[in-house]
Amino acid sequence: MFIRMMFSVLALILLAGASSGPIPRESRNVVIEGKVERWRLVWESAPKPICGPEDPEMAMTCPCSGFAYGEMGDLTLTRERGGKVIDRLALGPFFEDLPASDSEGLAAMQWRPFELADVEGDLPAAKLLSKIRARPGPRVMQLGDYDHDGVASEFLVQISAGPCGHTAYVAFGVSRDRSKLHALGTARDPDAALVMAGSAWQALLESRGETRVTVWPCGDHGAEERGEMVLLAQEGTIRAERRRYSCPDDGTVEVLLEAEEL
Repeated sequence: MFIRMMFSVLALILLAGASSGPIPRESRNVVIEGKVERWRLVWESAPKPICGPEDPEMAMTCPCSGFAYGEMGDLTLTRERGGKVIDRLALGPFFEDLPASDSEGLAAMQWRPFELADVEGDLPAAKLLSKIRARPGPRVMQLGDYDHDGVASEFLVQISAGPCGHTAYVAFGVSRDRSKLHALGTARDPDAALVMAGSAWQALLESRGETRVTVWPCGDHGAEERGEMVLLAQEGTIRAERRRYSCPDDGTVEVLLEAEEL
């Protein structure tokens, strides 16, 4: 217990550093309407560990998938133009079911990548944490044109982790017809964040017309139904439909059980 407590203290020190104010996590330049902006992900105060290195065996479990060695706190996406903040969006309200009891209203992102050797090795706590910190942190702001409005001005953020192999994402950014930071929605519900598996977002990004992608195969975690997303993005508008199909085991053709427009 004492060793784990010391590990937690060391992790907090390494994560937070010396700063007590806003802490930049990541930034990049983005060209919007011909003007260069600086987009930043900023922790409003020192984040705390989630699925932290003080317990690597927990960090490698399914609820921590994507959040292993993570940070959790009040996270804001900002846009700067000419050195001044012109727009900001709090990301915490979009996150759900994080593997922490005190996560309500908070965001989480991976701080450093997990490696299996962290569990198998026997390095002292301080040396292991220093080794973990030396790894390059993951970059979140990988821009793409997910709504097909002709501008690559959105990026994906993992907002939850479900059963093993299933994580959920939301796309954040700006669009030609919606110039303020927002979560991408659908034609039916533009103000609600569209939450999908990463594979569905990737299929939408690469699509040239309507695309269908299986997000829950037959037999996955004992599933007796197949889950599918039917997606179409055109000129900044996304149409999405969730479908459920039967999983016949007698060689017959699957049957559509339900179709829900999102």
